[in-house]
This record gives sequence, structure tokens and C-alpha cells, in this order.
Amino acid sequence: MPLSGRQLLAIAAPRWVFGALGLVALAGCTGSDGASGDRTIRPSLASVAFSELPGWRDDNLAEAVAAFRRSCPRLTAGGDTRIPADNGERRNTAEDWKRVCQGAEQVRDARGARTFFEQNFQAFAVGGQGVEPKYTAYYEPDLRGSRAPSRRFTIPIHKKPSDLQAGKPYLTRAEIENGALRGKGLEIAWVEDPIGLFEMQIQGGGRIALIEGGSLRLGFDGTNNRPYTAIGKVLADEGAIPRDQVTAQSIRKWLQANPQRSRDVMRRNERYVFFKDTKGAGPVGAQGVTLTSGRSLAIDAAVMPYGIPVWVDTMRPGAGGAARTPYRRLMVAQDTGGDIKGPGRGDIYLGSGNAIGDIAGRFNSGGRMFLLLPKKN
Repeated sequence: MPLSGRQLLAIAAPRWVFGALGLVALAGCTGSDGASGDRTIRPSLASVAFSELPGWRDDNLAEAVAAFRRSCPRLTAGGDTRIPADNGERRNTAEDWKRVCQGAEQVRDARGARTFFEQNFQAFAVGGQGVEPKYTAYYEPDLRGSRAPSRRFTIPIHKKPSDLQAGKPYLTRAEIENGALRGKGLEIAWVEDPIGLFEMQIQGGGRIALIEGGSLRLGFDGTNNRPYTAIGKVLADEGAIPRDQVTAQSIRKWLQANPQRSRDVMRRNERYVFFKDTKGAGPVGAQGVTLTSGRSLAIDAAVMPYGIPVWVDTMRPGAGGAARTPYRRLMVAQDTGGDIKGPGRGDIYLGSGNAIGDIAGRFNSGGRMFLLLPKKN
């Protein structure tokens, strides 16, 4: 569940920190292949026609153009973008991006969007030995809360302390929850659900529906620079949940059913996230742009530049445990995450609300990945 600059560990960013499966992170999810996080593996990029992208003719590409436009100021102001590949580095200059971004501004409808991408970009299939695309998802959770503490709302949400130093370990989760920051004026709001706040910290942001009326939208603003521990792995190792049944939903169910033990289990994850009031703006990814539901993708920024359009071909869980259905659409690499490592790894931003969280928590599928890179003049 939806942190950014997320893999900067000490300075992760929205969700955008670890994603829905950041709760889980079982040992079986890690290994030596590209899908599980080996950054030494370079993908091969094979040029393909747009007709070879499954579902290409069915997507509403006008939505993808809108998301891509949000990345354009960053792409055109930056330096070259490079993708290391075992069959040759793919490099594009800021001028390449400027040209295609100017074209994006002229798109007016879905038909024009399709023409824009097909005329200005070349599609490449991501593959190669050890590269196995894998997709998860994240979201922006909702909580109930108040601007003032009460007998109902007792759990504070903290903004970043002024004495927090980058990279230097700060107070642990247990120390903060026991009141070590009390009296420092760091409380943004108070909530009633400790599990919900823990999940919001995993996501790196969320919305607070205020009992006084209105709402707060909170975004990631740093961590206490303590180690991150996935409590799904803790519960599996201790036999509390069968390893093959660990999901975000099963973790929450166990925590709710075991209130006397849940606090100690959550405290096994020493990482504590601080927030800031974003003044109503949508969640912002690691690229520094507002994320778009169903169009923003978190990738490993160590192996793929931000702003690149990515064609996703995978399977999406159905609501309420319904059967999976094909999920094929054009997204834009605009975020990253602590558990998003290696070529072929993608984390899909599904949007806001706890209903979306049910789907995000069960999203864990293989598939195919295609990158769209600007054509050379």
C-alpha cells in the first residue's frame, strides 16, 4: 500500500514508500532475478511495432497523454535520460523530450493521442535473461480523524521534527508512540485507528476525513531513518499466518483480531514516517509531479528514468475477491519505492480510498512490460 524518493530509505518519498506489498515482503519474494530486485541485471530492449502491444487499440490514450504532460517540465529541464541495456544503452536528450512534449501539448482527443504516440515514440519490449516483469499496486488510504485530541481520537500524526538529521537514526517507532515527541507541537491531527495509521505510513500518504468537517491530505515528509521490517514476514515466520496466505488483508485481519499483540508486532518495524499537509493537492510521486490514478507507475529509478511512458500488460484482481481480468494500459514512470527494485518491476498507483486498497493489497501479477522512447530525428 501506496512513498516517493522511496528507495532513498532515509529520505523516501510518497507512498509511495513501500507499496501495498511492502507490508508483506516475504523472503520468497526476493532472489537473484530482475523481478525480485537484482540491479546488476540489464534488460534487453527489443524494438516492436505498436500492433504487438496487447490491447493497444483499446486503451484511452488521452488519459496517458495528460499524465505524460505532467512529467514534461522535469524531462525537458533535466539532462539526458539513459537506460542501460545488455544490447546497447538507450539514450535520449532533453531536446528529444522537448520535441515530443511540444507534440503532446497539441493532442486534443483519444484519436490524436494514439497518433501522437505512434509517430513520436518507438516501443521496446523489456526482456532478457533473469528479467521477469512483476506488478504490484498501491493507493492513498482514508482515515477518520480530528484536528484536536479527544477520548475517541488519541493517536497523533506527526510532522517532521526540526532536529531530525538526514541519514542519522532518530527515535524508534516505539519511543515515538510512547510519547517521546509529546509537547513539541508536531501533531498535525489525531486518529482513532492505529492499524490504519500504520498502513498510511506504509503508503506514504493519505486523506483524513475530519470530524470537524472537511479533510486533510497528507504527504510523505521523511522518516526516522530506522530499519524497515515487513510485518507480513514477521507474522509468517512466527506461524501466525500461513506463508502462502500473507496479504495486506490477512495482515489487517490478524492485527484487528489480536489487539494485545498487534502493537508489538507493528513496532517490530522501527521505521516511522512523518507527514506534511499538502493543502489538498493530490499525492506527489518521486519525480515531483502529482500522480494520476491508473496512469502513474512506480519503477526502480536506478534502472529506469522518470517520465518514460510504459505499456503495462498484466492481470488485475477483481473487487471482493472476484476473478482477475487483463490490465493493459499506457502508464508513466513517475514514482519509486523501497521494494521496487530491478528491471521489469512496476508498482501501479490505483488511486484513493479504502475500496481501492482491497484491490491494491491483492495485486501481485507477472506479465509483460514495454517502454516507449522518443524516436530520433
